[in-house]
Amino acid sequence: MNGKQSELDAFRDNPNKVVTGLYQNCRPKFIGWGKDATRTSVHDLADIFQNAVMIMILNLESGRLTVLIGTLCTYLFGIGKNLIQAFRRKQSRVGLPGDEAFPVFIESDTGTEEAMIAKESDAMLWARVDALGEPGRSLLILTYRDGLNSQEIAEVLGYASPEVVRQLRKRCLDKLRNK
Repeated sequence: MNGKQSELDAFRDNPNKVVTGLYQNCRPKFIGWGKDATRTSVHDLADIFQNAVMIMILNLESGRLTVLIGTLCTYLFGIGKNLIQAFRRKQSRVGLPGDEAFPVFIESDTGTEEAMIAKESDAMLWARVDALGEPGRSLLILTYRDGLNSQEIAEVLGYASPEVVRQLRKRCLDKLRNK
């Protein structure tokens, strides 16, 4: 058994210990590399690293990751690089007329009640999304919360093509409609 495979075995035995080690050892390296190589803010890099860890855990738990070519840290860097590319593409998109941000409601606004109802509806919807389980939950979060397109999601989650992502998204949305 090689050292790379023993990392996977260690994760299966004690995932919290392995993830803690990744945060202690890989996170500073990833953020340092990202600041220099991509000129992305430390805050955004920390969020991207967190998302990369979540994707790695999902891949390990779902059985999509069974053999390592490098280390878990190298694997996280690969996921993180894809997430950074998607993040930068999203930032560089040109807004079209009508894409203005929605107004933020303050409690003293006259529309506070409507805003609270909308917020509660959003919370109920995301609770239903959470109930879908994986991979539907991740797919819908990357689509609607993070704003990634099908190609970007396919790269991040390791799907063969954007068409697979579109089909899975359609199934997830159908499940949500039928609940």
